[in-house]
Amino acid sequence: MLRPRPLPLALISTIVLAAVPNTARAERVIDSFTNELPTQNLAGTGYMLPIVWAGTFNNVQQAQGSASQTGLDGVIGGRRLTTVTASSMSNFIYLLSNASTARLDYNTGYPTSGILELEYGYDVDLNANLVADGSVAFEFEIEGDMDSTPARPVELTVEVVSGSGAAIDQVTIELIDDGVYQIPFADFAGVDFSDVDYLHFVFDASQVQAVDFSLSDGIRTSNCLQAPGQVVADLFLDRFTSALPNRELPPYGTYPMMWVGTFMQTSKADDFAAQTGLQGVLGGGRDTTLEASDISNFITANTSSDNGTPLMSYATGYPTSGLLTLEYGAGSDLDADFSAHQAFEIELDGDLEYGPRPVDLEVTVVSGAGSDSAVIVLQSDGTFTIPFSAFPNVDFADVDYVGFAFDASAVQAIDFDLIGGLRATACVP
Repeated sequence: MLRPRPLPLALISTIVLAAVPNTARAERVIDSFTNELPTQNLAGTGYMLPIVWAGTFNNVQQAQGSASQTGLDGVIGGRRLTTVTASSMSNFIYLLSNASTARLDYNTGYPTSGILELEYGYDVDLNANLVADGSVAFEFEIEGDMDSTPARPVELTVEVVSGSGAAIDQVTIELIDDGVYQIPFADFAGVDFSDVDYLHFVFDASQVQAVDFSLSDGIRTSNCLQAPGQVVADLFLDRFTSALPNRELPPYGTYPMMWVGTFMQTSKADDFAAQTGLQGVLGGGRDTTLEASDISNFITANTSSDNGTPLMSYATGYPTSGLLTLEYGAGSDLDADFSAHQAFEIELDGDLEYGPRPVDLEVTVVSGAGSDSAVIVLQSDGTFTIPFSAFPNVDFADVDYVGFAFDASAVQAIDFDLIGGLRATACVP
């Protein structure tokens, strides 16, 4: 179903909500799993794969395989050490990365398996404040055959070091069921989570055999604890890990960005891009529209990252600004099930408070049952939720389209970042 641009507000009931920000960030990325492992020739086979392995393969043996990587934009501190250790040399244990699906896949055969380790801050202190945003726990999702018969439990030990070694503690949990797990910061005695230097995640399968599992959508923090065994992960419409299309910025060349207004005597009132096949985008398609409210202004939109956390940035000068619209399901219905979630969630950081310079956010949702739109006024930094109850005519078990329109046309010199993606959450603090 092709949606017209701009959104057909006259045909959609609209509810205006009060916008009250929560804590500064809904989640912080530890590792997004969107950076591939180094590609290597698998034991002389000629197959080049993003893999780390141990054990025996093709008559080649190694007890341990590791990869130290730097400059990773989807990893806290930009550095990751990945190690796989075999508990039996006759086995073949390997870890594959898949950036397109944000997964790490651990696979093994018989006999006993091995150990997977992920380390952050192993050579340079992270100096990371994990609580400034209100985060209270680590969170990750795992799927595998740990619960097969007989059971093949994997032990996860998380070690945290703070204050340049002043405090060290570790917590161990057993992973049997598929699902989302949270490990509260409060379980780490004495650790100062405002100054975390080192993180070490150890997935120990050395006591079981033939166990395979996948870690999905990264390791992150959460500011909302849920009941154990009932944790529902955020559903992302857009992780902001896929760049906007290239645009010519005369006379400087081509950049992954969109722009409108006037730059170096070149002018355009609007810019539109329909992208498909995008990683980290629900349904793979994103339609982006940028409009100038005054052609003499210069307005840009682009994606980037800040210490592993992806951003969508909007920037403008004088006079009045414009409109940024992000649409999902505009070219092909999403057919997405949001029924386990409670609200849309965004995090914003900018200069809205100065002036002030409020931005109207209109969220439009279309389902087979009906359509609704809700408007909130963004006037400060923080995390904002738009409850599904604001869309009474929508069947959230079958959502076809979601659109976000950020209207800054009534203000000037406004800059803001959308942090960590656009998502639906089941956990509203």
